[in-house]
Amino acid sequence: MKKLLFFSMAFTAGLGLSAQNLPQQEASEDYQEGAPKNGAFNYRPESSAQTLIWSEDFANGIPQDWTQNGTPAQALWEYRGPNTAPPDSVGSRGCWAGPNQSGNLGDPINSPTRSNGFMIFDSDFLHSNGDRATNGQGTVPAPHVGRLRTDTIDLSGQSGAELGFYMYARRFQAAWYVAISTDGGVTFPDSVEVFPASELPVNSSTDQNAYYRANISNYVANESEVVLEFVFDGSVSNSNGSGRYYWMIDDIEIVTPPENSLLFTRATAPGTTGEAPEHDVIFDGEASYPKYMHIASSQQVPITFDSNIYNYGTNTQTNVGLEVEVWDGTNLITTLTSPTVASLSSFDTAYYTTLTTNAWTPSADGAYTLVYKAVSDSLTSATTTTADTFNIWVGDDQYGLDDRVADNYFGTNTGTNGMIAIGVLYHLENGDQNGLVYLDGVEMQMSCLTDYTADMEIAIYDSAGFVFNTGFPSSSSPLFSKVFTFDGTIPCNLAYFSFQDASGMPVALPEGSYYVIASLFPNATDGVIRFANSTNWSQPSYASVFQNQNGSWFSGFSNSTTYEAPHYRVKVTFPNTLAENTLDEFKVFPNPSTGDFSVELSEAGHYYYRVLGVSGTEYYRSEQSINSGERLELDLDLPNGVYLLQIVDDEGRRRTEKLSIRR
Repeated sequence: MKKLLFFSMAFTAGLGLSAQNLPQQEASEDYQEGAPKNGAFNYRPESSAQTLIWSEDFANGIPQDWTQNGTPAQALWEYRGPNTAPPDSVGSRGCWAGPNQSGNLGDPINSPTRSNGFMIFDSDFLHSNGDRATNGQGTVPAPHVGRLRTDTIDLSGQSGAELGFYMYARRFQAAWYVAISTDGGVTFPDSVEVFPASELPVNSSTDQNAYYRANISNYVANESEVVLEFVFDGSVSNSNGSGRYYWMIDDIEIVTPPENSLLFTRATAPGTTGEAPEHDVIFDGEASYPKYMHIASSQQVPITFDSNIYNYGTNTQTNVGLEVEVWDGTNLITTLTSPTVASLSSFDTAYYTTLTTNAWTPSADGAYTLVYKAVSDSLTSATTTTADTFNIWVGDDQYGLDDRVADNYFGTNTGTNGMIAIGVLYHLENGDQNGLVYLDGVEMQMSCLTDYTADMEIAIYDSAGFVFNTGFPSSSSPLFSKVFTFDGTIPCNLAYFSFQDASGMPVALPEGSYYVIASLFPNATDGVIRFANSTNWSQPSYASVFQNQNGSWFSGFSNSTTYEAPHYRVKVTFPNTLAENTLDEFKVFPNPSTGDFSVELSEAGHYYYRVLGVSGTEYYRSEQSINSGERLELDLDLPNGVYLLQIVDDEGRRRTEKLSIRR
């Protein structure tokens, strides 16, 4: 039996829920214990033959004929080389993303020729001078714009041109562009945006060796006076100020475009609204279903995969499709395929509305690798270089959103006025013979900055009636709640918080949708409770929520992935593994009833029995010796609802059955 999610939204299948029209907290600089990254932005050049036309690797510093133009004038790019101070081993020196940031050493770009020098626009340092105490009081506070301009490049006789360079960048409120001139730098009428915010949100960064590429043939083919300008635009308007963080570049080159090349891309399919991600994974055929990258064995549902594919090459591609390989270790388990697009011209896109695979349901527990491949008649599964890899886990009774990657951390000191509660939506199905699913506890990856003197209350609410801003209905009560006091084992660890009661009974819930909410109590002045977060998959808006000090509930941060998939996994216990399920089966009738129940046991003996709420609250306890053929009689004066009858014999054998009271 399966209960549908409590909310129903009209989004196209294959497109994750967008939170842009739902309440979101304004983005703010975040304390990061590790350098945030988004590994999806590591594009490599194609292997097909391409001819080098022009290049610059900064082996001799900033080339003599290059120029800079900052706004204000002091907003300049820096050259980092083996003999500069700081040297090429140092990246950002800012207070939010530099060496003063906990766990972040101000890492430099990881380009092939980094050791002979690279360029950086260190917006964070210009804004703060590397000290949070002087944030906004640096030599060139944001908003500011830094422009680095090449000398003249002769592309006469070149019918096409591809620009490529290695980069390492992190965004707060800024945009990165390459402006293009064909009149020697007098005017710059054209530009390409490098990894827009839709691909790289606030507080996210590229890999250290990300490779950006753009076919600029339409702008520069056969032009003799081409000038490129690398623009860090930190003038984006927002109440927190603008700019911040950094952009590093190296190994710039212009080459002839590839003939056969497919790329995954974000795109808005015709007839749909909202931009779809380059890759998506859809559970149970519903875009509103959370993406559980940890799947408890009992919670498996069919999974489909989709993508948008862009023809970046100069040749028309035929029979363009998506293949997703599912690997179990070194073994290929299955290959899922989508319908194909018969013909795809250069610079056209094949959309997820066509490129959706057949469904896959895991048949065994294990760690699986998913390999998305863009294929065509010219680029087969064996020859394509467009292949992106993700991981998913099944079993270990874990059920959660994260993919085990800690891209960043969030918590009480995140956001304008800090979080006081966080929650994750769990869709529980495939219960036992009574329609019950058992939760043993929750596992959370805690930040090293978390105070070991803190407290946390974990509660479970029915998801029905939850709305953004106001949260749960005033009449809503938790089905379960328990307070946990931290100690020295909590910080830096994957901590486990048990839901079991004193007798070892886990929480039993009827099939349905629930929020597991953690309310945070740091106790210490300016105390901290923080959790790890994954950003590789964009989650539906209701999948994870948080509450700020003003009491309002949000779906995330504006234009950010800081709060996307918390490392927050419940442990689902299977009924046939519970200790209480060793007593021989007994009959309860009538069930449902108005409160009067008869219990027929299979053998005589002395029995202890009690009635519990699904949250573990005890309402009734007794014991009785019965002879063969006798029955236990229960007269329960309790409100309508679902309860649990637990019976234990003298040998410690026990069993639990569901009681339903309806008047």
